[in-house]
Amino acid sequence: RSKHESLIAFSNVMYYGNKLCTFPSPDALESKVRLALVEDGVYDRGFTKRNKAEAEALVAEVIRRLKDPKLAQSSMGIVTFSTAQQDYIERRLSDALAKNHLEDAAYEREEPLFIKNLENVQGDERDVILFSVCYGPDRAGRVSLNFGPLNQLGGWRRLNVAVSRAREEMVVFSSMTSAMINLAKTNSKGVAGLKAFLEFAERGKTTLAINAEELKTGRSGIGKYIAAELRNYGYECRYDVGVSDFKIDCAVVDPKNKKRFILAVMCDGATAAHSCAKDRNILQIQTLKLNNWNVVRLFTINFINNPKREIKKIKDVLDRLTGEDKGSRDHLAKYRKNYRYAKLEQKQCLSQYVTCGENDAEIAARLKAIAAAEEPLSTAFLMKRCLASLGVQKYGSKVEERMNGLINLCGLKGEELCGRTYLRRTDKCLACDFYRVEAEPVRRSEEDFTPYEAIALIKGLLENKVSLYMDELLALVCAEWKVNRPSDRFVAFIGECVSLGVSRALFVRSVSDRISLS
Repeated sequence: RSKHESLIAFSNVMYYGNKLCTFPSPDALESKVRLALVEDGVYDRGFTKRNKAEAEALVAEVIRRLKDPKLAQSSMGIVTFSTAQQDYIERRLSDALAKNHLEDAAYEREEPLFIKNLENVQGDERDVILFSVCYGPDRAGRVSLNFGPLNQLGGWRRLNVAVSRAREEMVVFSSMTSAMINLAKTNSKGVAGLKAFLEFAERGKTTLAINAEELKTGRSGIGKYIAAELRNYGYECRYDVGVSDFKIDCAVVDPKNKKRFILAVMCDGATAAHSCAKDRNILQIQTLKLNNWNVVRLFTINFINNPKREIKKIKDVLDRLTGEDKGSRDHLAKYRKNYRYAKLEQKQCLSQYVTCGENDAEIAARLKAIAAAEEPLSTAFLMKRCLASLGVQKYGSKVEERMNGLINLCGLKGEELCGRTYLRRTDKCLACDFYRVEAEPVRRSEEDFTPYEAIALIKGLLENKVSLYMDELLALVCAEWKVNRPSDRFVAFIGECVSLGVSRALFVRSVSDRISLS
């Protein structure tokens, strides 16, 4: 599971020289690491080595989250800087859970609540991590610079492990602020890390300083120009979003929630012509989508040649995401049509009715009537529909051979697609601008549907949803066509239709780029 970028920004800058490739989160406008300052907290130095007020505040936060149905969905872990504080919190939390009947909510789940100290938390992860620093001012208000394991050789490594245990959010309970730690009195790398960590929790990632030798020459991107153009349409934007070398060229703030981004605009770089760079760019975009980003790609040469056209495309996507284009929000409606059945007299015949040769004229008339009303359709489905109207449900090779001969005599236009022959009387279907739905499903297998309609349905779904993975696209196609249990051949058929639509340019680039085949 991916982590919010602000949760790993501290380790990236402090310990990895900003060399980690981190991906911004859609809610990157707000840091997910915050300080819960316990102003009345006292570290009982020299006696119990506990901070009772800090422990009580942390336990109260755990209970609050477990009582909230939404917050309780996130798993939690508690990390303390000392064993004495861990033991005290365990006892206080056990009493609080029993009193509020929350034992099951805390422990009977996929990832139960844990309480560990700095020494043994390695390998554990939870959605939310609650830190108890414990150390701080004593009863006389003095802050000792002895922070237990942090002062030892390699203590910074323990801090690095501990601060990277959260996936979604981190709350740091502390009785002291970063300003109370005087680095002039110690040369411990662990203590320096703690001071930087507290400052990071207080003020966010803007406090992180990068060494001069780690600074890289800024890339010449067009994100700031895209942001400037979109601002003219009333959208608030940021450019070069991210805390590592990987940046989102332009990120658009959600007008309805100023704490989140609604869209990422990714541009091609100077090395995009190389195949390895192409593969890297694809993986980066897929990773952003997995982090719940809406993503559109913009090619620099297109923007240079016609900036108004490219900005208009991005604006159209934003209007759909924000609901501004209410008049055309359901793009499926313009593609959807009701299935029109051929009006035929239902008969109850045996297979000999087809093979005897005496009824060829009537069978051919039925075939033409079905093709006229229900075009386009595959050869197999046309045969099935005609035989069903005659009451012939089971048939063998002789019936198929006879029917294929009669179909060939009907003078229908045909085209070989996806390994099957599809027939039509007119060319209306070639535009792939409609698909049909039935009140009661008649079509069930992959040979009953046509690529023309599948492409039209996919276009409508992509225009509605902006971005879809292949499994999401398949689920929506099945729901629209009422295919409850798609077979492997049906799944393969939809994949072939996607490839066909892309190869024939039936999807415009801005739409085809939204399909992820992973």
